[in-house]
Amino acid sequence: MKFRKKCRICYGTLKKIISFNKISLVGDFSKRKTNKTKYPISLNFCKKCKHIQIAEIIKPEKLFSKYLWQTGVSKTNILLFDDLIKDYENKINSNTKVLEVASNDGSFLNYLDKKFNNFIVGIDPAKNLQKRNKNLIQIPGFFNFTESKKILEKFGKFDFIFARNVVAHVSNPNEIFSGIKNIIKNDGYAIIEVPHLLPILKNLQYDNVFHEHQGFHSIKSIYDLCKRNKLILSKVKMIKSQGGSIRCEVRKKNHLRIKRAKISKYIYNERKNGLFNQNYLKEYSLRILKHKSKLINLLKKIKLEGKRISIYGASGKGQALIQFCNIDKKLIDNIYDISKLKHNKFTPGTNLKILDSKRIRKEKKIDFLFLSSWNLKREIIQQEKKFKNRGGKFIIPFPTPRIIVK
Repeated sequence: MKFRKKCRICYGTLKKIISFNKISLVGDFSKRKTNKTKYPISLNFCKKCKHIQIAEIIKPEKLFSKYLWQTGVSKTNILLFDDLIKDYENKINSNTKVLEVASNDGSFLNYLDKKFNNFIVGIDPAKNLQKRNKNLIQIPGFFNFTESKKILEKFGKFDFIFARNVVAHVSNPNEIFSGIKNIIKNDGYAIIEVPHLLPILKNLQYDNVFHEHQGFHSIKSIYDLCKRNKLILSKVKMIKSQGGSIRCEVRKKNHLRIKRAKISKYIYNERKNGLFNQNYLKEYSLRILKHKSKLINLLKKIKLEGKRISIYGASGKGQALIQFCNIDKKLIDNIYDISKLKHNKFTPGTNLKILDSKRIRKEKKIDFLFLSSWNLKREIIQQEKKFKNRGGKFIIPFPTPRIIVK
């Protein structure tokens, strides 16, 4: 493990905001109970550009080479493809060349292939997730400037580059942006999606803080990355993904059609909401401690009433949250997940066995489902109709811990 002293965007000096407990790596699931190594983790503030980031760096190969999070297991994630493409479908056809950075299990690439039958390339380090499709070119590896030169030499420049939920995961995001600039056509589009710092702070989504998430992005931080790499942030759209994300359209400087006033207004709103205010960020740690106390008290109260609680969701967010809050077998009976890759494995740091979510419909000894994958709550509640109809209740942790009956 390395410790970052300089900002991952501008290389300014970092100042610590909050130190969390040591936690195990949230994607490090095991076939048996083990005592996983725990690593420190903290939130830090760049004195120069105000970007929020963790200081603790784990080798990316350890985090992402065998990855168990799959885009395709969630219907909500698939529906987001429609929302994304409707903004650009008049610009994409069978002749359009597309690259996806961090293509995961290829769900989005397959979606594009079925819809447009165009030239598609994906790059992702997780070889275990790549599925064979003769129409797709899938490159195992990490995207950066050096890799972009190899891609350029082999395939030429691209009309569209999609980088969804990846910029927050890399130690040096300038490598992503410089790589994009190198291989995008002069009139091309780069579409970048990241969880938005505003709801993370405002709605106390501290479960976003784990070692895979190295940076917490504002519109300003994406603007800064564009500026450093001679690109233009041309458009921003708020989307519901991940509990609140931003979809950023990035273009080359020689093709300007941007609404500067609108981008400035967004950044002004972030500033007004305290995203770059050190005192507001210090208060965040106190709010986290209060939230943690409320959540634990709610779970203990339910247990004292003789009720049974299980967790739905073995996501990274969920693993971070239950480790931060020391939620274990004393409070929780089982944990369920829809992903087959996680079934019968044990959670890192807490050693809870992950069961197939289909078992919830048959299991009558669950009174409450604690939705650690709370950002998919509508999908999960709809999916678990049988549980709800027999009197089951749902616990939602954010923005304040609460019970949902209907």
